[in-house]
Amino acid sequence: MSRKDWQGGIIRPVPVPPAGPYEDGAASGVWTLQDVADYLKQGLWPIAGNVAEIGLFGGASGPSNVIQKIIISTSGSATDFGDLTLARYDLAATSSDVRGVWAGGNAGGAVNRIDYVTIASAGNATDFGDLTAETRQLAGTGNYVRGVFAGGYVAAIVNTIAYITIASAGNATDFGDLTSVQGNTPGSCASSVRALFAGGEDNSSRINIIGYITIASTGNASDFGDMIAAKDELTGCGSSTRGLFGGGTTGTLSNVIEYVTIASTGNATDFGDLTVARKNLASCASSTLGVFAGGGSNVIDYVTIASAGNATDFGDLITATSNFAGCSSAASAVQPTLTSSAMALFGGGYNSNGDSIASIQYVNIATTGNAYQFGDLTTGTYQLGACASSTTAIFAGGLRAAVTNVIESITFSSFGKSVDFGDLTVAVRALTGCSSSTRGLFGGGVTAANAKENTISYITIASAGNASDFGDLTSTTRDISACSSSTIGVFAGGDAASGQTNVIQYVTIASAGNATDFGDLLQVTRSMGGASNSTRGVFAGGVSGAGTLNVISYITIASAGNATDFGDLTVGRQGSGGASSSTTAVWAGGEVSGGAQSNVIDYNTIASTGNATDFGDLLFAESLTGATSNAHGGLA
Repeated sequence: MSRKDWQGGIIRPVPVPPAGPYEDGAASGVWTLQDVADYLKQGLWPIAGNVAEIGLFGGASGPSNVIQKIIISTSGSATDFGDLTLARYDLAATSSDVRGVWAGGNAGGAVNRIDYVTIASAGNATDFGDLTAETRQLAGTGNYVRGVFAGGYVAAIVNTIAYITIASAGNATDFGDLTSVQGNTPGSCASSVRALFAGGEDNSSRINIIGYITIASTGNASDFGDMIAAKDELTGCGSSTRGLFGGGTTGTLSNVIEYVTIASTGNATDFGDLTVARKNLASCASSTLGVFAGGGSNVIDYVTIASAGNATDFGDLITATSNFAGCSSAASAVQPTLTSSAMALFGGGYNSNGDSIASIQYVNIATTGNAYQFGDLTTGTYQLGACASSTTAIFAGGLRAAVTNVIESITFSSFGKSVDFGDLTVAVRALTGCSSSTRGLFGGGVTAANAKENTISYITIASAGNASDFGDLTSTTRDISACSSSTIGVFAGGDAASGQTNVIQYVTIASAGNATDFGDLLQVTRSMGGASNSTRGVFAGGVSGAGTLNVISYITIASAGNATDFGDLTVGRQGSGGASSSTTAVWAGGEVSGGAQSNVIDYNTIASTGNATDFGDLLFAESLTGATSNAHGGLA
């Protein structure tokens, strides 16, 4: 019997063709295997785990609380997704691959409301927290970890920038200031590293300014270049490399799309035209397509971001819509958040602007390359200690607005913001940390009264709670470094009671007690990076009376004795973060001779002596970070 005979003689239902290869694009009806194969060859058959690239548009003049949905890779009209918690317009939006977030707006007056939705699940928004001020006509963008909201109108047009950690509901935090006041809906876009803010209005006229920030850091924006023309009430979106700004008004409605290369500063260039000139429109993007919607109409256009040219009709919004905001699950800034069995985290630190930072960066130790943003501490902190199990990273103490005793934790599999774990036995900064798979130790430091500490405290990593007294170092010491095997914790160097020291000391992690002499470093040194595998501890850089050091030395943890020369860092620096896998030590950031901060990441193969090799770069230059990993020597 032929396929035609079978289909025609027995199966009569009319199948509905699938809209695309997405798990929610079910192809209803009864299909033959041949027809399924045909759709598979075209890449159109629904595949489990292949999530559609969803774009969302929320709010509108009216005011409206409606959220509309499109599938970016499949042209067509918008459908209803759900409702915001508050009907409003002149709001801003940002997103990760999981959450869409809307902030601020006008609901008969400016509001500070932040809402969020889970993009994969249609439904109404949930309260996220509040902006730092009631703001309308602002810009929103971000990367997969942080959402950034800038400019807008409070009592007047403002230059403020605030940020949120998208995965963790809560109020926004001050980031810094734009290069100029930018209100009346400037355009914005981002890569995973940079956010750009273009055009808008100052308190007297439209502007053509483009400014940028490094999303993972904090601080004021820098000048990027200029738009082709001064305009406001525009919108922006982009790919990982190219930012687009479309529509708006120069006094006359504009259909112009302009573009910039996000990673390199410079003026905008003409890209092409929208199908309709309009203002107060919204946009979203996938990694390849930019979508522009509404603006007093129901028109949705799209462009291929990599290829300059005019926009093409995409479909229609549910109704004519303006003064709203868009985001997507597939924007260029939405980086795949892949965890690794050898992940190094660098939390907090001190940046080149002189700010304490909250950002947590990460690298996959097994693969050289630049750092990515992982999440945030609850607030900017530097001179903190860190340790970890294979699942949980711990950051403790440090300097915020004041010296703190706070301990925070974050899981390696969960990108977002750290949570409160407990308190140290004393508020202290310039401390260090090490651990076994179960117990974390924190030693040394300096108190708010500038008194050096000899205290060692400990926590059980799997159980949140306050630290307990473990014992004492051999001397009160700050800027000390540490590493560990599964049984022994080692503390080295630092600024002790009698001045800088070369002393190495150790404790047995499972047994509380005072430290014992281990041996000596090659020279008196403080502010080194420390790392280890199960047998060898390695210390890198630091500073002595002779200045900043590039020296790397090592010890055999199971055998007390003096350190041996290992090699040199690529550049001398102090206050770098040291972390490791069972094979590789990485050294991130630090302060070089002359006081400048560094973004350099070096690495060494722990079992083989030799000079360090370039690994990649941090997202920004910093020092005095808390560094740890899920694969260090204490976990063997």
